[in-house]
Amino acid sequence: MKRHLLLKKYAMLLSILPLSFACKKEILVQTISQATASNNFYRFWFDTSQNRLYLNDTINMTISGNTITGRIPYYSNPGALIPSFESAGVAVTVNDSIQISGVTPQNFKKALTYSVTSADGAKTDYTVNLMNFTGLPVIKIKTEAAITSKETYVKGSVTIDGAGQYADLGEAKMQIRGHGGTTWGNPKNPYKIKFDSKTSVLGEPKAKDWLLIANYFDKTMLRNAAAYYMGQLSNQDWTPHGHFAEVFLNEVYIGTYLVMEKIEIGSDRVNVGDNGYVLEVDQLERLAADDVYFRTMGLTVAIKDPNVTPGDAKYNYIHQYVYMAEVALYSPNFTDTLEGYNKYLDVNSFVDWYLVNEITKNNDAVFYSSCYMNLKPGGKLKMGPIWDFDIAMGNVYYNNNQDYTGFWIKNALWISRLFDDPAFVAKVKARWPYFKSQEKAILAFINKNAADLKWSVIENNNKYNTLYNFTFPNYAIWGSYDNEVLYMKTWLHNRIAWLDQAFAGLSTSVN
Repeated sequence: MKRHLLLKKYAMLLSILPLSFACKKEILVQTISQATASNNFYRFWFDTSQNRLYLNDTINMTISGNTITGRIPYYSNPGALIPSFESAGVAVTVNDSIQISGVTPQNFKKALTYSVTSADGAKTDYTVNLMNFTGLPVIKIKTEAAITSKETYVKGSVTIDGAGQYADLGEAKMQIRGHGGTTWGNPKNPYKIKFDSKTSVLGEPKAKDWLLIANYFDKTMLRNAAAYYMGQLSNQDWTPHGHFAEVFLNEVYIGTYLVMEKIEIGSDRVNVGDNGYVLEVDQLERLAADDVYFRTMGLTVAIKDPNVTPGDAKYNYIHQYVYMAEVALYSPNFTDTLEGYNKYLDVNSFVDWYLVNEITKNNDAVFYSSCYMNLKPGGKLKMGPIWDFDIAMGNVYYNNNQDYTGFWIKNALWISRLFDDPAFVAKVKARWPYFKSQEKAILAFINKNAADLKWSVIENNNKYNTLYNFTFPNYAIWGSYDNEVLYMKTWLHNRIAWLDQAFAGLSTSVN
């Protein structure tokens, strides 16, 4: 009846319009017909009066075609919300179940399909997408005391709302402490979580240890994620996986974090078996008090996994192996395929590790810190996994690493020596076209994640006020999040173009 009266009213209006409006009449009639179709939604919203526990404000949704969208601008629980709606249909259903406006609750963590059916049985489907807070998963941490150091764990618990993208995690017991080198002690701190039992986090395989990476120095919050994506495109045996999430600590929002797998031995992580090793090249002054390490002619190497005691058999084995690898690398006959460095090093792993770090011009990867190696007894020493790229891709003002030109990792200990071997140079040049061919995929990855972080950027910046202010050691402030991302992408594009010419110019002939 309403539709009939509405059409009659507009028909009368059109009858008095001048003839010159003929085209406009036709368009208007079509618009009225569509707007008053008997199987359309007129309005869709969440009234605070029916959702007092979860909503502070009424959320009015936007209807565009067959998509209905909206956002709760603060963190809430959309798992049992009651929608209100107005439609021209005789029935509204979800999965053939009748829905009553202002009465029937639904779980809006994932997109839902609402169907409007007319009197003649015609049906129109609408996809309802309700974004909660920033749209990212939410991690809530409760602790028994304040987290004050990188050495002392504090007991607590974690719950995870997977935001409809990943499985939720009910309350799980864990311990938490500070993490990181330079980042620790800044307003936004990184953390390490150790669950009481192996736990899957955001879809990744079960493990006890997980890291919350702050990305405080990186205004895009994307450099680590983009580099790990490159690592996953490479031939490295394993690259850590990460997922963005919003984190609350003792009910206080502390920002957007990259939730990462920790580099450690495991069948789903660095798979070097029960007797293998994970090592990190670092600086003596950066080592933690409980780090076990050894020195070679040029390196300080921490044994990150397993736990060993200086002087025991495991310690002596890995110390001797790395020492002999270095001796072979710097010996006069180092290019000998039987007695030179090839005897000790897995060359292909060094090539891919080198290329990812050189593409990103990773400041610390000149064998300064966060340079990981691994060894499975009976095998050769491998380079990797890759790690720590927040001051890469032009995001640092010193060492001239804001400049997309110039080799950087090629100057590192071990790497510079490898480049003295024409066979190694040939391997790098042969592998380079693959990485160059991935540029579009890498830029697409950055674009997608930048879009996914649209609301996170606002909330994180509201907390820390970093986006328009200098944060050590940034090269420049680009004026907005979009500009920060554009600068990073432009820098990366220019870097790849420069490397393409530079690698082409490297000689593979013996001097």
